[in-house]
Amino acid sequence: MKTFPKEKILKNENLLFAKWKTNTISTKQSILMQENAFVFILKGKKLIIQDNNTIEVDQHQLLLLKKGIHEMTEYIPKNGEFEALVIYFKNTFIKYPKDSSLGKHPQMPFVILNRDKMIDDYILHYLSYINANENNPALMELKINELVILLTERSVQAKVFFNSLSDNYNDLKLLMEKTFKENHTVEQLARLSNRSVSKFKRDFMLLFKNTPAKWILQKKLDCARFQLVNSDKYISDIAFNCGFESVSHFNKAFKKNYNITPAAFRKFNMD
Repeated sequence: MKTFPKEKILKNENLLFAKWKTNTISTKQSILMQENAFVFILKGKKLIIQDNNTIEVDQHQLLLLKKGIHEMTEYIPKNGEFEALVIYFKNTFIKYPKDSSLGKHPQMPFVILNRDKMIDDYILHYLSYINANENNPALMELKINELVILLTERSVQAKVFFNSLSDNYNDLKLLMEKTFKENHTVEQLARLSNRSVSKFKRDFMLLFKNTPAKWILQKKLDCARFQLVNSDKYISDIAFNCGFESVSHFNKAFKKNYNITPAAFRKFNMD
């Protein structure tokens, strides 16, 4: 979970409530969300980048974020600040029953819902808990489950979102295609896929016929080979773009797999 310096937080084994505030302009970055989250914007805007499109979430909306990799940043008004109430929660915490009547819906990494007075009243409750340091697990969990019921009664999008959390596993192939450049540990990948480490390794082998480490390395090398031939980027840039931790690591891995250095490979394919 994200660290919140100089801010009060409330937490138990299932939930973490945090009030996040900043007046520092940030750049677009990939954020690893290890838990799902409700995000209530209090000041400024949250910007989410998806498929080269920028989607804004403002103070009149509620953002539901699924755990995983998200490209996002904050928008801070001139002479202002960004502020949000963030509530992290585990998949297993949500007791929303699987609804087979919803039919086929695409997996949604996030949902944006319009807020109303009822939801705004919930925000005031949560902020009062934080300000009073009211770290009562039973009360916190009760209020969140009430919020889930409220949202699913009012929004099909919310139903689909929480319905997908009741699935035992995220799509493993989609997860790996999205994260192979990020240098995550097997433990992190297992967590993101809603599996134990042993289950993750077994399912991975069944799907890819390879170990996670070998598959990830090959994906990085495939990425590098393509860019070496089809771009004029510096080799150092290619190494980092494809997820290698250093140029020396890239050169060593490339030569070990193809018996040729990246520079020689590029020259051979350009001649």
